[in-house]
Parts: sequence; C-alpha cells; structure tokens
Amino acid sequence: MRIVIVATPDPRRPVAALRHVSRWVFRSFWAVGLLVLALGVVGIVVLDGGDPALDAAIMVIGLLLLASPSFMVASVRRQQRATAGMTIEYEFDEDGVLQRYEDGESRMPWSTLLRAEIFSNTLLLFQARNRYIPIPIGALSPTDRADLRDLLERHGLLPPPRADLWTTSDPASR
Repeated sequence: MRIVIVATPDPRRPVAALRHVSRWVFRSFWAVGLLVLALGVVGIVVLDGGDPALDAAIMVIGLLLLASPSFMVASVRRQQRATAGMTIEYEFDEDGVLQRYEDGESRMPWSTLLRAEIFSNTLLLFQARNRYIPIPIGALSPTDRADLRDLLERHGLLPPPRADLWTTSDPASR
C-alpha cells in the first residue's frame, strides 16, 4: 500500500496545528492571566493604602500571560517563513514516510514516530513530545483516508477505535 499526499503551501496549517496541540496550555495562560489581572485591579480599586507600583506590576504580569499565546503563534509564523512557499510530497508505505522537497528527500521510519493524531483534515505526526509535522489530508479520498488510518494503527501510532463507546446518538437502545 502506498499513499501519496502533496502538501501545498498554507501558512494557516502550522498555526492551526499549534493551537490544536497547545490548546490546554493556551487555556491555562488565559485563565491564569485573567486571575492575575483581576488581582491587580482589585489591589488598585478595592484595597486602600496598597502599593500602586506593585499592583501595576501584577497587572502587567497578567497582561503578559494573556498575550503569551499570541507570542507563541507569532513565533511559529516566523519559523515557517523559510518553508512557506515549499511544496512537500509525503509518501506513506510500510517502511515509513518519505518526504520529497525541492532540494531532496528524507525518510522517516515508523520507529522514529511517537504517535499520530488526526483533526479537521490534518494529520499530525509526532517525532517528539512537542515536535510534530502537520500534513493536510483533506484532499484524500475516503478509501485513502481509511487506508492511512489502518496503516497508522498497524504501526501503533493511532489508538484503535473504541467499539465499546456509547453516545446518545447511537441508534441501538440500551
């Protein structure tokens, strides 16, 4: 089995992948930033005789925490400028993933990948905990998508589908 995906340049793909992978980190920064900012505002408005410089510093820290996800997104955009116009071809087979660039090619055996995740027409191949490759799979046919999922499951990168999962949309009554 051989599946070929041609990834045309899309500057939104790495940002969407970062937001998906780091969603809990982003939410944590947002929650803690709001809490710290609220503490600073309470210190200025409610507490009489407090230190305004300390309260202002607390508010600045809260604002920096709120802005941290934006800084991370900007960093990913800067890193992607080098490969922004590059078309990459990914070939999936039993040996691993072959990446073809304009300058050459590289092979990733399955053993070098930790896991894979599929979300909204994007496949994420994790090489390390925080190092991943976003690959668009929206143009794949349903057959190729099922074959890719089977290939990833066979190599232990995707968890097998859970057959015992029950939701309210199940037609069978329980």
